[in-house]
Amino acid sequence: MEFAEEPTLHPTAQKLVDTVIEMLQTTSYNNIKSENVLVRSGITRGPLYHHFADFDDLIETAQSQIYKNFAFDLITQLVVAINASEDMEKARAKFYAFIEDRTVEISDNSLRQRIGIIHSAASRPSLRQRLSQIQEDVTQEWMHAYEMALARGWADPKIDTRSVAILMQSTFTGRVLDGMSNVHMEREEWIKVLWRLFDSFFFVGVSTNK
Repeated sequence: MEFAEEPTLHPTAQKLVDTVIEMLQTTSYNNIKSENVLVRSGITRGPLYHHFADFDDLIETAQSQIYKNFAFDLITQLVVAINASEDMEKARAKFYAFIEDRTVEISDNSLRQRIGIIHSAASRPSLRQRLSQIQEDVTQEWMHAYEMALARGWADPKIDTRSVAILMQSTFTGRVLDGMSNVHMEREEWIKVLWRLFDSFFFVGVSTNK
């Protein structure tokens, strides 16, 4: 499934966005000031206001890129795995390997950052508008993956594809709750739960002995 591509940013604009993204790893958007971004990026004030309507526009562009990259990461790999083979076991194995790596690489901070962006959008209509199309594109891609599994005879045609798409996204976003607790789940147990979930929808009939 193809979506309308967002315009590619000018290299100077992208450098400003990348600087904000880097700063957002450790600082909330409320505490990021234009002066700090300019000093850190080595770019003067003129280009900032040439490429962005105002500083909030720059911040929201950075937040949108963070959200999009995070949201598409998993589903992109699922689609790749399903496309890679007509054999369900092989497709599952390919995706399983990605999940194992991803659960090591992804941090609780990254999850909290995505939740923070969603929270910000609740009170900032302009950011909410930016995220709304991204979110719908992500949901459509999950639905597309389920339809691919259906076409291969791997999934249950009685299940609503959009409901599956929302369930899968909420499961991964919800992992932030574990990061907020003083007691954390074991990584291997989390992987078992993930695979039971994927085997229930996308790889129905695959052995669950993993």
